[in-house]
Order: sequence, then structure tokens, then C-alpha cells
Amino acid sequence: HLELRNEIDTRRKSNKAGGPLRGVMAFFESKETLKALYESDHLLYLKSATRVITEEIAPHDKEGAFLQATRSGAITLMIREFGRGTDFKCFDSRMLDGGGVHVIQAFFSTEIAEEIQIKGRTARQGARGSYSMVLNAE
Repeated sequence: HLELRNEIDTRRKSNKAGGPLRGVMAFFESKETLKALYESDHLLYLKSATRVITEEIAPHDKEGAFLQATRSGAITLMIREFGRGTDFKCFDSRMLDGGGVHVIQAFFSTEIAEEIQIKGRTARQGARGSYSMVLNAE
């Protein structure tokens, strides 16, 4: 979990000196792997900025949670199902100028279509953003 936490720390930093923190969204293979990171000591000091979204989220809370995920400094941990067809809109022009939202895929997709969809959660409609894959070696 240390490598994943380090990736979150690195990617939250703005690409511009003095710029706002970037939002980071991490997608996990299952609720169990997501919770393993969230409950680990490695994420302890970041918990106040971290939101977890699983299939258990109430339908009326989804839209607000997705908007929060694109805010400056937000860390959002989600299960893979939200990597397809979920529209994440970023309205923070300062954060977009600083690199935009970063997406981390924390599992290996057996379907290339799924990986493409997860990558597509960032840099929406010509906006800036980035993607990385971090696989847990444990």
C-alpha cells in the first residue's frame, strides 16, 4: 500500500509552482482491496481528504460525490464499476491549469476496453488530466 499512497502524494501536487492540489481518483478491483488501503496505516494522515465510493452509495448521493472527486486536493477511492460510464466534471480552472484530475488504476484489467474507460475518467472534453497504473505486489 505504500507505493499506492506515494503515488497519491506525488500526483496531488500541482504541476505549477504554488498551484492548488490536484484531485486524485483511484479505482480498485473490489471493495475489499479498496478498504484494505483505506484502513491501512499508510493512508492515515490522508483520511480527512479521502472519500470512498462503492456500490453502497445512495443514488441521491452519487452526483455530489462525483463532483467532490474533481475538487482540489480530493482523494476519491472507488470500485472498478465507477470507471465505466461515470461522468466526472471538473469546474476548477486553477486545478485544471495545474494538471487537472489524476486517475490511478490500482488493478490490472483483463479487458482493454475497461482500461480505456478508466483512463477516460480524466482529461475529459479536452481538459488537462493524467493517468497511472499502480499494481499491488503484496
